[in-house]
Amino acid sequence: MGITAVSTGRMKARPLFGSALAPAAVGLVLAIVLIVIVGSTAFADSRLALLLGYLCVWVPLLGAVVAAVGRRGAARWVRYLRLSVRPIDLIWGLGVGLLARTVASLIEIWGYGSVGSAGVRFGETVYDAWWLFGTLLAPVLLAPVIEEVFFRGLVLRAIYSEVSGARAPSIGKFHDRPGSTPLQPDMSRMYRSHVPHGRTGGHLAAMIAVGVSGLTFALMHLVSIDLGSAATVAVVWSSTLSFGLAVAWLSLATGRIGGAIIAHVTFNALAIVPALL
Repeated sequence: MGITAVSTGRMKARPLFGSALAPAAVGLVLAIVLIVIVGSTAFADSRLALLLGYLCVWVPLLGAVVAAVGRRGAARWVRYLRLSVRPIDLIWGLGVGLLARTVASLIEIWGYGSVGSAGVRFGETVYDAWWLFGTLLAPVLLAPVIEEVFFRGLVLRAIYSEVSGARAPSIGKFHDRPGSTPLQPDMSRMYRSHVPHGRTGGHLAAMIAVGVSGLTFALMHLVSIDLGSAATVAVVWSSTLSFGLAVAWLSLATGRIGGAIIAHVTFNALAIVPALL
């Protein structure tokens, strides 16, 4: 199935802004600024620091998604952001997540001389609700969903649409139609739309969209670490960039972000679980 425009007599849901790029850029910049502020602030309560560390990322990113997509029904949100999961996405997600974690481990060996030198570490364990949140819920479940919705559901889609010259479809104006012809081989259903003659082609638009999505994802994670160590910077940048590019490609290839979410959960879980053993 592809995506084609249809006209209806009903009111159509539209983004609150003319382009999804504006709220996406504001959300990303705000998240980066808040990460730096929270990271440089000393908190007496470690639980407060933990909570703020996540909220300073999640609130701006989710706010950008709301501003870009608009206040409409859940079904239209799912359609616009391609928030769907099929059985094949489980296979793709697990495979990409495992491969990306393997690459990250090789990067750690290159940067530190051993695996896990940049891994998650926990101090004295107190098994309470905060432990559950900080160890499993936030890094393994919530963060992957929120970040993939923003970087692959919003940023990737918006960049591709803008570069190709085909504006991101307004919610409610598009539906799936069998037999749509893709712009290029392997181009996802998510991005199959007519590109006017003379505009940038689908191949280049896909490469730029994947690159921007991966680079911004890596940048947001880079500002959250101590930049005083060149090895740490190189390892974190290379690991997050390679992962971001991989899941961006996966989203383009499938036309859904379900596989990317599963890959992100797998990638993070493989860093958390060894620290718990």
